[in-house]
Amino acid sequence: MSLESHLIDSLIEGLFLFDTRARLMRVNPSGERILGRSSRSIAGQDAGQVFPGSPELGEMVRASLEENRAVVHSGITVPGPGGKEINLSVSVSPIQEPDGTVVGAALLLRDETILRDIDRSYRRADQLATFGVLNLGMAHEIKNPLGGIKGATQLLGSELEPGSPMMEYCEVILREVERIDGLLETLLAAVPRGELRSSEINIHKILDEVVNLMELSGEADDLTFLRVYDPSLPTLRGDRNGLIQVFLNLLKNAVEASAPGGEITIRTQVPVGGPLGASGSPRSVAKTGFLEVLVTDQGQGFDPQIKEYTTPFVTTKSKGVGLGLAISEQIIQNHGGTLVLDNREGGGAEVRVFLPLG
Repeated sequence: MSLESHLIDSLIEGLFLFDTRARLMRVNPSGERILGRSSRSIAGQDAGQVFPGSPELGEMVRASLEENRAVVHSGITVPGPGGKEINLSVSVSPIQEPDGTVVGAALLLRDETILRDIDRSYRRADQLATFGVLNLGMAHEIKNPLGGIKGATQLLGSELEPGSPMMEYCEVILREVERIDGLLETLLAAVPRGELRSSEINIHKILDEVVNLMELSGEADDLTFLRVYDPSLPTLRGDRNGLIQVFLNLLKNAVEASAPGGEITIRTQVPVGGPLGASGSPRSVAKTGFLEVLVTDQGQGFDPQIKEYTTPFVTTKSKGVGLGLAISEQIIQNHGGTLVLDNREGGGAEVRVFLPLG
């Protein structure tokens, strides 16, 4: 493969090359990804046929060819794979011979959706970093007096006569102290403190344990858990307790969102496209070695008006404080992984967890 072909195929932008009749000659892999169509299926088609849902793109190609000038536009929306809309910035430039003769046009599509997601990820990382500092400070300030309250209550209880009505109040205080202490431990679980305590983990055993916990809790008695595992997946290294916390949070959300008789699917697989890298391009699974855990439900899905579900204290639930997804994302990031939230086509939520192998 020539250097020119390597460069074209490596572009994060979608590149479409047209001849002087606005017929498609070549499209790079990023262009195929944006359209959700293979190069073979659209080769030789007119620009209008290549972008049937966005006639303005075909008009831009023709204008560039006929007027021998560059055409630039932003904020164009095209239907992408699965019917999802993709926001694009577009530029079309004529391809010229040294003598100025126009021999074609090059259309470049930049997926602004990806860039927006990257910017959101950076902002979320800043928020979670602040969240972690607050966790440590808050835990330090609360745990000390909490221990004093617990000790004083136990001492008071030991001084009461058996059967005293005041004993019930002591027990209430102790239960609430334990509950607050548990919340603090949950907050601290998301804070990276030194090297991750990792061991070799079979992800399927983790998921089985979490499903078993949910079934024993009685919260999912009228629901069905469907487990679809890829038995060929190797083990990974991670913090067992942290990953249990992640999938317990995700399954609790799925259970709470499901109607009686609903089905929750937990699938493991090698992802078709890995999580986004720093450049915004999908990481190569073959190079980085990721596995994917996909959790889907048949509920109402995520509210499209809320863009920051993993921001601390953001929630649509009447009960809860909006920490579950924020903590889960931080634990996953501590493992070098990625959390992706989306709605399923046809209804329900879809949560994808990418974790590095090895």
